[in-house]
Amino acid sequence: MKMRLQGDSLRLRVGQSDIARLRDQGAVEESVSFGSGAALVYRIQSDGYTETLHADFDGGVVTVHIAADRAQAWTSSDEVGVYAQNGGLSIAIEKDFRCLTRTEPEPDAFPHQGPLIIERKLQNAHYDWRKT
Repeated sequence: MKMRLQGDSLRLRVGQSDIARLRDQGAVEESVSFGSGAALVYRIQSDGYTETLHADFDGGVVTVHIAADRAQAWTSSDEVGVYAQNGGLSIAIEKDFRCLTRTEPEPDAFPHQGPLIIERKLQNAHYDWRKT
């Protein structure tokens, strides 16, 4: 899983193994260590009490909450992503597709769907992700 922060937007890109963990275990998590014991943890948590996609930050952990039924539907479909506006924060969770121009291996990425993916992102977005 990859996390991208820019301004008031948070984007998480998830690979196929991340999708499987989210679907089967209800959560997926990664961390970045900064030495001396400091770390930033970022997580997607599926739960039954969440109604809308939202995020919180507590104790060095960024958690994006997604409703269990929404997570199940998304992880079992070809839908590219889920998007929300949470106060001033734009949130996106997207399947991570292979780059068309990179030569390094990306074994966990989804096969690229070309222009179709861009069209779907724009249809699903409530804000302009083309800028990020």
